[in-house]
Amino acid sequence: MPSVLFVFHSHTCGGIEKHLLTLMQGLAGRGYRTAFAGPADSWLMGQVRAHGLSGYHLPMHGMFDLWSALRLVSLARRVGADLIHSHATRGARYARFAGALTDIPVVSTAHSTNAGKHFGGADRIIAVSKAVADFLETCGYDRERILIVHNGAPDIRRVPSTRALRQELGIPPDRPLIGLVGRFIRDKGHDIAIEALSRLSVPAHLALIGDHATPWGRDMRLRSHSAPAPNRIHFAGFRDEVQGLLGDFDLLVAPSRREALSLALIEAAAAGVPVVASRIGGTPEVVLDGQTGILVAPEDPTGLARAIESLIIDPALRMRLGQAARRRYEDHFSLQPMLDATEEVYHGLLAAAHSPGLARFG
Repeated sequence: MPSVLFVFHSHTCGGIEKHLLTLMQGLAGRGYRTAFAGPADSWLMGQVRAHGLSGYHLPMHGMFDLWSALRLVSLARRVGADLIHSHATRGARYARFAGALTDIPVVSTAHSTNAGKHFGGADRIIAVSKAVADFLETCGYDRERILIVHNGAPDIRRVPSTRALRQELGIPPDRPLIGLVGRFIRDKGHDIAIEALSRLSVPAHLALIGDHATPWGRDMRLRSHSAPAPNRIHFAGFRDEVQGLLGDFDLLVAPSRREALSLALIEAAAAGVPVVASRIGGTPEVVLDGQTGILVAPEDPTGLARAIESLIIDPALRMRLGQAARRRYEDHFSLQPMLDATEEVYHGLLAAAHSPGLARFG
């Protein structure tokens, strides 16, 4: 099996980090030799090493860290990499340099609909959604080099619900609980969810899962203090594993302003939890409006509140949407489709690399 060196710069824990860890574990389980190059003091490096995978320090200070670039070249040779698989723009920048100096083929995964630089040195670009692929095409990349591979998530049904979140937050068992899982940045729309909560006619609670020690998180805490029912807004903090919490939610909301492909929505589908989400980016590729969840216009707290209330007052609708979401997860967003599609990209690239005339982006 090929040896793959993954490259990514991260100091936080979010969807890309969880995706990359899952991808490495899944490929290792299929016999691939995998290694990770990234900052040693990151959550991801800790997880990589905790799971018995190989990890190498690569700080990548900014976009022009010559020491990191040369170290990546050395690492690629030392681990005998057949492929370099980078993630996001900074990873793509350094992988381009290493690929050019080693002649090792490069795959770069794009995870965003607003960051399109530095993918030019990749022999193949993986887009995590059609929305990302469309964005990359507007940036001038050849669509034939862009391959869509949706993220997958582990089967949440295998993770028992803790059923402890309500007790921890002091939420009565008969009160509806809405979850929002995501980094505390403006793009995730926490303010829209807080505003929507104030417009509900039912006494629902909102649990915000994520590290709120950010400027946006601090703003949201201040905003919650002036909300009509501040005691129903809960800042539950960062959770290393959210899978066990999903069973506590009656529904999940994702009122994002920008979204390439939300891992939280895929995890909710795996758990059979219905969602209300903004019709934006790659979200409609996960959530089928009226079939597996409800889509609303972005920046519309009134529409969000209306959709949330329709689910709260109709348990049968929640069950129907949740069951359909689970079936969609099994068919499209489980680990096997993601791993199969990634392997197909690898095999195609390796076959092309051994043929004359493999073109690279300029």
